[in-house]
Amino acid sequence: MQYPKKSFQLLLLIAAAMQFTACSKTVQWEEEVLLNTGQAIWVKRTVVYSRQGGAGNPLETAYRPEKDQAIEFKWNGKTFNYKGEARIMVLAVSPHGQPALIAPAEANSWNWRYKYLCTFPFYVQLVPDADGINWTWPISIESWLYNLPTNLLLDIGDPNKMKMRYLQAEKTNQPFWTDPQSRYMQKIDPAFNGDLCKTEK
Repeated sequence: MQYPKKSFQLLLLIAAAMQFTACSKTVQWEEEVLLNTGQAIWVKRTVVYSRQGGAGNPLETAYRPEKDQAIEFKWNGKTFNYKGEARIMVLAVSPHGQPALIAPAEANSWNWRYKYLCTFPFYVQLVPDADGINWTWPISIESWLYNLPTNLLLDIGDPNKMKMRYLQAEKTNQPFWTDPQSRYMQKIDPAFNGDLCKTEK
């Protein structure tokens, strides 16, 4: 009779899987953001970490940030909330006074999920509704965004090493600022066309 033994092994596997999926950590912090208007505001960020396998080795599990992340901020007396997969790098205010969130379109496969066609430059501009909760996007980003520097924290690492508050000046220490391959992350690069939208010349 092998059934009891196999059933027990199956239960152990299920219990282990549930332990991995149930273990999560929510990390929140505030960061100072210098806007393109010259004003500085404080933004609240929320990231959930879960135990995930590594890209090269799925069995090598560690706490890694989930794709969905949340941003909350106030502008002109109104509260704005965004939660989604876009890897937001810039928070900016339009010439008409409307806030916008900008992300590389292919980061976290955002473009595939929302069927966002290749544009030049290949970023997405998220625009809030009147309630500041639902976000939509034009077919391409507006030119007033070109060359605006990244003003949000992108290097989100070990959940146990994240601080409660970050000043704008502290964020200039992120590794991508000195990486020549990451120019598209350092600012909204008008020449960025992404890896997926490059064509043979």
